[in-house]
Amino acid sequence: MNKTYRLTLNRWHKVAERLSRRANDIAEEVRAGFNQTEVMGHLGEDQQARLRTEGERLAALMPVLFDLQSAIAQIRKALGSANEATGISSNLAELDMLNKQLRLMESLINGQEAGLVGIDELPNLPVRVQEERGLFARPSTFRVRVMPDSALEAYRQKLEAVRTESFAVADQIAARNREALPISISEDVARLAGLTISP
Repeated sequence: MNKTYRLTLNRWHKVAERLSRRANDIAEEVRAGFNQTEVMGHLGEDQQARLRTEGERLAALMPVLFDLQSAIAQIRKALGSANEATGISSNLAELDMLNKQLRLMESLINGQEAGLVGIDELPNLPVRVQEERGLFARPSTFRVRVMPDSALEAYRQKLEAVRTESFAVADQIAARNREALPISISEDVARLAGLTISP
């Protein structure tokens, strides 16, 4: 029997995650039971009866697994539609872009170490010769800073602007995720998701 639950988008995401973990656990249990059950030999009719009972128990889990997978797909489709309708999908795309920009700028800024040699300092460097240590000899090198000072300062300013913008977009997503979405699922699936307390 189905029942309609009206939960926030955020909560439905958590329900889908919870159900996915449960479905994965059941799938692994069935896979291991059907494909990896071993015995060291025949121990009598009790052993055969226990193995038959285990096979029936595992077979009975298959409809539960399929119901779970169907409910997960239903929830994800409803969430996808709601995400599109509320603008969350476009916000997520924007947040992904901003996060990529943040990671790149942070790595560039953090890579400008004090030990890097400036281009104007190159004429003052001694010439290093190849180190002759074993089979893996390689020339000795200096790490050079090629990023202009103006670019470094611009990246620092851009980093702060992008960080502020990413916080604003993340806040928009969080606010939109608080909208309620009604979805009808079976009481058995709801129980597995922790939405109902069984008597």
